[in-house]
Amino acid sequence: MLPNIRRNSTGIISSLIHLHHRIDRSRPQGRVPLLLLLPLTRENNKSWAGFTSSSGRINSSAVYISSSIRTTTDDNMTSLETAWLPKLPVPSLEQTMASYLEAVQVAVGDEEQKAETRSKVERFLSADGVGPKLQQLLIEKQSKEDNWAYHWWLDDMYMCNDIALPVNSNPGMAFPRRRQELSKDVAPNFVQNVADFVSAILDYKELIDRQLLPQDRALSREKGQPLCMAQYQRLFASYRTPGLEQDQLRSFPPPDENEHIIVAHQGQFWRLEVRHKGCRLSAEEMAFNFASLCRHCGHMESTDGQKSSTLAGQQQQQQPQSSHHQHYPPLGLLTTANRRLWAQWRHQLLQDLINARSLQSIESSSMIVCIDQPFLPPPPLSGVEDEEVSHRVDTNRLLQMIHGGGSHWNTINRWFDKTVQFIFSPDGISGTCYEHSPAEGIVLVQVIEKALENVQALQQEAQQQEQQQQQDDNGQPIRAGGRIRRSTLTTLDNDDDGGQRGSESGSGGGAGARTTSFPAPKRLTWKIDEDTRTAIETAAADVDRLVEDLDLRVFRFTHYGKNRIKTFNVSPDVYIQLMLQWTYYKLHGKLVATYESAATRRFQLGRVDNIRSASSASLAWVKAMDDPDTPVAERIGLFYKAAENQTDVMIRNILGQGMDNHLLGLRQLAKHVDSDEAAAVFQDPSFQTIQHFALSTSQIPTSSADSFMGYGPVVADGYGCSYNPQPDCVIFCASAFKSCESTSVAGFVRQLSDTLVQVGDMLENRSPPPPPK
Repeated sequence: MLPNIRRNSTGIISSLIHLHHRIDRSRPQGRVPLLLLLPLTRENNKSWAGFTSSSGRINSSAVYISSSIRTTTDDNMTSLETAWLPKLPVPSLEQTMASYLEAVQVAVGDEEQKAETRSKVERFLSADGVGPKLQQLLIEKQSKEDNWAYHWWLDDMYMCNDIALPVNSNPGMAFPRRRQELSKDVAPNFVQNVADFVSAILDYKELIDRQLLPQDRALSREKGQPLCMAQYQRLFASYRTPGLEQDQLRSFPPPDENEHIIVAHQGQFWRLEVRHKGCRLSAEEMAFNFASLCRHCGHMESTDGQKSSTLAGQQQQQQPQSSHHQHYPPLGLLTTANRRLWAQWRHQLLQDLINARSLQSIESSSMIVCIDQPFLPPPPLSGVEDEEVSHRVDTNRLLQMIHGGGSHWNTINRWFDKTVQFIFSPDGISGTCYEHSPAEGIVLVQVIEKALENVQALQQEAQQQEQQQQQDDNGQPIRAGGRIRRSTLTTLDNDDDGGQRGSESGSGGGAGARTTSFPAPKRLTWKIDEDTRTAIETAAADVDRLVEDLDLRVFRFTHYGKNRIKTFNVSPDVYIQLMLQWTYYKLHGKLVATYESAATRRFQLGRVDNIRSASSASLAWVKAMDDPDTPVAERIGLFYKAAENQTDVMIRNILGQGMDNHLLGLRQLAKHVDSDEAAAVFQDPSFQTIQHFALSTSQIPTSSADSFMGYGPVVADGYGCSYNPQPDCVIFCASAFKSCESTSVAGFVRQLSDTLVQVGDMLENRSPPPPPK
């Protein structure tokens, strides 16, 4: 019998609206909906024609969902995927254990240890061994569940991991820069830009909530195959709640009549209703509210009697203010702590109803908008090249997104448990920090880039209108896309009066439009005792040490990009992975367990498996490259053998034949079986070695060369390295910890650059080139 495996009932699919609420009964039955017919991809702009109007707004009449579509329900949430995507397969036991021994052969240096591991695997695989029994249990589980690996993977990767979220888990992404002037006051164009972006995100979120997103499809390897869309559905409806034993991924129902976001500024958190009684707040009203609460924060008194900070090391002289406007200690710092410690503090906070209400507002929000203080620009250095200055500016941009700079900077403006935090500062720097457990980075990138595209189209239309006509016939100003700035805008609510002062908003602004009074933005209030103050101080000290320890660098390799790599008859991803292997080998004289995420979205609830780039083929190649006596022709031959192996491993993973998820499933089942053979395999030192990912990598492509995503290392003595191949350059975000004496980001980046130049020259001059695959 299959053991009774506990399932995390909150992390499957979030925030889907039941189909029967969205069906147009007037349409004929049996028609296939448009979103299932079109082979839509994010790279094909025509895919989105009809989904947005000329002003960049949603055209919800362009797509509909047929009532004839079959759906299944899991955890009381509706999934469009489970009706037609295949289930994640279970690889063969022999294939997985052979791949395991291959990984051991490369990563384990002790020959006696490797021989002992092979002997344990042989016993595990024997006809009367425990391996075939565990495999059969796994096959039975696969037949009963949408995705046999999902809950185990989620718990193992995130929920059972107690490490602090900043740097260690939450990635950061820098958006393309905007050129803006700094001002002592919040510039109107700044808050309007923020509001335009948030409004565009809410437009996209409405497509997600109504299940109207164009279908993602595979772009290679069985091209056109549909991909699971569940990660989109979790983006704006999930929250990672800290637990005393393990975390929980909670899902909130999609908004019906009301929806709110949280705005963070100077360590204070505000609840802003963006949908009330079915009506959306306009971008202009949103901008007015952003500006108002920022000015309000500038006139508040700290409950500790301290002045509010502006830039690091500076204090802003406070103007007189009433005792009603108190500046609460930065509660968001508590989310930077060890997960089990934060769970204890959260439990204490929940004992007071005021705190419970504020926590509920944050946890159930659609997103958090962080309005930061600008980072100080790096000081001018004599003799430093412009390229180096650019690297430092880019690095600071990413650091602001990953951790905010520490407790004296913008880390107080974060709530790291929330899935999506959008970050903006008046110097034109913007980006996101996101909690990784609900979705992969590439899914969030797709949402962000579509929103940025719509904002750009909106602003271009506004500029064209302003050139043609500055005023309408009545002498009233015209806003972007014909959007008229309304005269009645929201005013700030006091902390505790619960008033309903707000704006009159409607569907248009023309005659006869339905109007709705929006609740005023409300600052979240807290009851802070001495224990909580001590907890905030502890969290601040810990996160400051973590911030100081992170060694990160954004490096743009500009000699060539993916266009030239493709002329080498190898995929850019495979090529870069091999460059990372040789770089590590040159620094440390060995290869180590390497993690590269491989999407498994071709299957129901698919997330990722692991492409292990450290192979016997790649080891043979890097050794040949390191040996000056090896002929160039032999080096090139070994390179293409390694590339072929890397490609095969990648294909197996994306088609559900990866090793790591399979090993995880066998290991989880072995916990419920009294077997020395299973313990011998999964407690073997070799198994621990191949799970220690000293090189954690991922490809995160963006449409702009001025945008990139990065993260910290996953082990204390490791490197993190994301890469973004552009047509004529490659952007790397490399990281390590300064406290580790054996790692150096500066050395890693230097060797990586040399590696890319050397291998590029070698393959450019190859003769004759290998035939294309």
